Amino acid sequence: MKKKTFFVLGLAALAMFSCNKATESVGVCQLPEYYARIAADTSKENNSIEIIIRFRIGHNADECDHSCYTAMANQNTHVNCRGQGNACPVEIKIGKSSTHQKTPTFDAEVDSLWEPTTEDYYPVPARSLVVLDAPEGSPYYLNIPEQTLVRDSLTDRFTFTGLFFSETAAYSNN
Repeated sequence: MKKKTFFVLGLAALAMFSCNKATESVGVCQLPEYYARIAADTSKENNSIEIIIRFRIGHNADECDHSCYTAMANQNTHVNCRGQGNACPVEIKIGKSSTHQKTPTFDAEVDSLWEPTTEDYYPVPARSLVVLDAPEGSPYYLNIPEQTLVRDSLTDRFTFTGLFFSETAAYSNN
């Protein structure tokens, strides 16, 4: 009986320790809503880094003051899940090329044909994402300034610009 009690207490302590490290979900703990994770298949050979990002964005029509309506099909309409707000979760992989970049900011292309819109632009509010599993002494936040993403006409992909890492969150994610 003592062995069983010790085993259960050990498992509980392990689960609590795992949650405190803000890593993968283990039963009762969850990942934060806003995070960045350096992808395991990051390549040093071509000087690129893949980053998985998750954040919330946008609002629905009932939360809009009609300033964000767009002309589509000859009528003004609201496109949900873009711009200010936290209505919709987004999880995508972006690619950062470290070639010829000597500034603290960088650009990153969405690594897939992410289709939040069929338009050639997409408004994104400022976001600060906690970097999971960052080594001791490394920057802990990936910051995305407010911007309008523009779709590349050749690749059909969006590009984030002016991203930067920091030890503190630069934005409030509101």
